[in-house]
Amino acid sequence: MRGIAFSILLLGVGSWTATLGAQETVSAELGKTEAWTGEALPLTITLRSPGPFSGTPSFDIPKLPKTAVLRMGRPVVGSEEIGGESYFTQRYEFRTYTQQSGEITIPPFRIRFEGKRSFTSDPEPMEGMTPELTFRSKRPPGTENLDVVVATREMDVSQIWSPANVETVQAGDVVQRTITRRSTGTTAMMFSPVGTEAPGGVRVYLEDPVVVDKTARGESTAERTETIKYQFERAGTFALPELRFQWWHPEKGELQEKVLPGETITVEGVASASDAEARTHHQGWRMPVIFILAAGLLFGFGRKPLGRRIAVWKAKRNRPEAVAARRVLRACRSNEARAAHSGLLAWERASLPLADLEGAEFEELRSEWSALSRLLFQSEKEDEKKWSGKTLGSCFRLAHRRFHQLSNLSHRKSRHLPPLNPI
Repeated sequence: MRGIAFSILLLGVGSWTATLGAQETVSAELGKTEAWTGEALPLTITLRSPGPFSGTPSFDIPKLPKTAVLRMGRPVVGSEEIGGESYFTQRYEFRTYTQQSGEITIPPFRIRFEGKRSFTSDPEPMEGMTPELTFRSKRPPGTENLDVVVATREMDVSQIWSPANVETVQAGDVVQRTITRRSTGTTAMMFSPVGTEAPGGVRVYLEDPVVVDKTARGESTAERTETIKYQFERAGTFALPELRFQWWHPEKGELQEKVLPGETITVEGVASASDAEARTHHQGWRMPVIFILAAGLLFGFGRKPLGRRIAVWKAKRNRPEAVAARRVLRACRSNEARAAHSGLLAWERASLPLADLEGAEFEELRSEWSALSRLLFQSEKEDEKKWSGKTLGSCFRLAHRRFHQLSNLSHRKSRHLPPLNPI
């Protein structure tokens, strides 16, 4: 009886294997054999099992240069009759995108999954190989200068400026530009990054893009949103550039284009605000003490010499460079990130561009300033609140002291006349 049962089992396995021999466990086919570069090319893969499927299949899709194979949505479950036997099927839809031109070959790749031989049996591992698939990619005419070709029937491109209707800002202010691209029949990974060109005197900060791909009822929708922040370092008039986007319409056979206009922005200085802050700073508890000391020295040493000394001291203290330096140090002590950044801009305008100053002290200050800019314009508000100005304040003191040493040395050299009869 055991021998008879074992023979029946072998006959059943042999019958199942022979039946599937005529129809492979895995099959794959392309929707068409020719497509435009960047156009979505459908790829359908069908899995077969004698009983219900179990788990999620594994696709060993090969990596091809400048080519992506993306899975779309959920599988479609069905059944097939093969040799008088019924088999369960799962059909998976993929989209193939390539930036190559010419003949493209997708080599055979393995697919592993689990299925049952009957409704009551345990799941068993199964696998199969796809056939070799070949198609031809045609480069659209007029796209030779494009790094990435996007082939789609329609694309919506828009931008938002913040603040809206901006024309005049203050030095140190930031203007935000948000660009959104939406399209159907493609994927957001095909959208190349926006350009970040800007005129001199404008710093550019680019946030991480927000990329969204959706599939509904077999239709794919792609969206990419990018935010550019322009920071104006000095007063003047700046023309922010326009942005140009191009894509290929596969049905019309035409190159489409959308241009987002730029903005011309006038930047005003902030000297008046600095002067007001300087005047406010002098009105404190220090003033009575200074007047008392000045009165005592005045009667002890004479009015004219003391008056000249006080005038020189006030002139040095009220220089725009000195006022801005006190703003920076005060902001660092109170851990106010934005006030420190604004003070650094004012100090640079009143002294010399930091890029023109050489030395380890200025290099460290440049590094800390860059870190502060990234924190303000590329991070969340919560990160800004946690900022500590201790390191920046220390670097600024050293750089400020070195700046005065270099200024005094240059001043002393300029006061001496060259020798009358040089040897």
